Amino acid sequence: MQSIKTFTPNLSKDFRIGILKKLNKLEVFGRQTHFIKGRWENQYLEPYHVPEVKDVFLCASGFAKTMIDQSVIVPHQGLGISFDEFWFNIAKPGESTGWHDHKNNATLSGVYYLDVPKNSGDIKFREKNKEAYNECSLPSKTGKMILFDSKLDHSVSINKSQSSRISLSFNLFTLPLEMSIESQHYSSQKFF
Repeated sequence: MQSIKTFTPNLSKDFRIGILKKLNKLEVFGRQTHFIKGRWENQYLEPYHVPEVKDVFLCASGFAKTMIDQSVIVPHQGLGISFDEFWFNIAKPGESTGWHDHKNNATLSGVYYLDVPKNSGDIKFREKNKEAYNECSLPSKTGKMILFDSKLDHSVSINKSQSSRISLSFNLFTLPLEMSIESQHYSSQKFF
């Protein structure tokens, strides 16, 4: 699938550990915000709680420009926008994420892996091809970033480790930013 690209941004191990420490201090583990397909998912925080996310978004935006040859941003309150297009995923042992896609107005979506224990699940993608799906799987790896078309179905396999898998997910939008109020909200109907 050509609409998926991976890279390792120039962000250090200490950088990732700093984010994880802030998440721990904020006590976000165990209080996700969306109950989808039998489990709580996603932790939304405003960027002032974890300002390091802006460095992740800068890396993602630069890499995205090489993919689509357009300037993009991850909307967030730190830019004076009234909503945030990023969230943390904390998948505990035994948890997985079902098939879904992202917002229609987003151009690309991304994931940056903060802490991926061995056997904690890989990201899977699929595209409909006539009557069947073409599927591929990419290994989740600490420090890696994946960017992909926001309309591409994706899921995450079961976490078979003894620790949580922690990642930062986000949506990228082309400039000028065009968003309708309806596009700011997610629907659990998109998960299947």
